[in-house]
Amino acid sequence: MAFRIRPATVADADFIIGAFDSVIPVLIAAGNVGQWGTELFSDKAGFSDSTREDLAQSERFRTTGQGERIRTFVAEAHESRASVAFITIREGHFSQHISSLGALKAAVDEADSLPGGFSYIDVLIADQRVPQDQRKGAGAALIEHVKQHTREIGARDVYVDCWSGGDGKLVQYYHSVGLKSIAPLEFKKKDGSIWAGILMRMQLDAKQ
Repeated sequence: MAFRIRPATVADADFIIGAFDSVIPVLIAAGNVGQWGTELFSDKAGFSDSTREDLAQSERFRTTGQGERIRTFVAEAHESRASVAFITIREGHFSQHISSLGALKAAVDEADSLPGGFSYIDVLIADQRVPQDQRKGAGAALIEHVKQHTREIGARDVYVDCWSGGDGKLVQYYHSVGLKSIAPLEFKKKDGSIWAGILMRMQLDAKQ
């Protein structure tokens, strides 16, 4: 399946919110509620508004270079142009849940010292409402786009963190697209449970 990757705009808000929601029933069915819980994202206070604000900032940064360095890209099925997946990255900075963890200080400090900066994958979601044959490979295509974008901004490193629980397939997936585990992480959620994950890194070279 071929995909077209384009910058997201505020007009993509409903698609992105729906894609977030689409993952929850799948996680529940697989017994992997430890990743994101059981509540739909759209039911969480402020989620829809913050999603629209993030999309507006992505477009603002793309067009003006001003404000938080955040970008969101959407993958569309090449023939139908239907949106099937999206990815959000931060240029040169991690999400607060990563940068605030003392256990990751060495890794964060190393990333912050990279002369060309880095890209951090904040979220990658394929819309589970879309038939699998129409979205299969969209995540990998978006990661390839992020690699290209990272080189274009003069950086050579891509980071991501992911949940390490359940059957471990999420970790395996990121390994399969070229990221390597560099440090375990965990933090306490609002309900008191522990979210365990892995910080990963991909070092690009001229051929990647």
